[in-house]
Amino acid sequence: MIRIDKTKTLIVSAVVAFFGQTAISLAGPTETSSKEVLPPAAPPPTSFFRANELDIGVFATYDKGVGDISDLGIGEHGWGGGLDVAYFPWLYGGFRFQGSALNITRADQTAGIVTYDAVLRYPLDLVAPNFHLAPYAFGGVGGLLGGLDGYNRSGNLRTDSRVLGNFGGGLEYRFTPHVGLFSEAGYDLIDGPHNNAVQVNWGARFAF
Repeated sequence: MIRIDKTKTLIVSAVVAFFGQTAISLAGPTETSSKEVLPPAAPPPTSFFRANELDIGVFATYDKGVGDISDLGIGEHGWGGGLDVAYFPWLYGGFRFQGSALNITRADQTAGIVTYDAVLRYPLDLVAPNFHLAPYAFGGVGGLLGGLDGYNRSGNLRTDSRVLGNFGGGLEYRFTPHVGLFSEAGYDLIDGPHNNAVQVNWGARFAF
């Protein structure tokens, strides 16, 4: 009986092994994972313009009077220079104070223009790497200090200070994150329809 039981056990084991091997063969080879390993994503473009940025600009300026009257505001035209200080709490926007002094050629005297502006900019190196140019627009209020105010009874030109509004746009190109050049043009509305001026500035800007 013991020998018969052993024989049955061997036969059952052989049958199980045979069918098991057959099932594995019919199932085909073991599948391996086909998941593709993706390369790491490229880092975003590096902009030379940043948020929380303090900018200081120095520039030359040319101002051209606009209107029929040449003895108001800055008269016909004037040359000079100036300084601006801007702070950008955001990458795309900030605030700027700008002041310039110019020689009014008609009266041979010095006048000043000061403005406080909001500035919006868009750095193109965010979409075109290594092209560190930023167009910008600005607008605000300010004043003309020591501008022309017509003639007095003696035939001499008077001077006075006027409130003004201004708006315009420009381009700034950065050679490094801290040094760049800019050019801009603005339109000054100086207290009257015949008392306006176009101001063109060009110079260097330093960012910190």
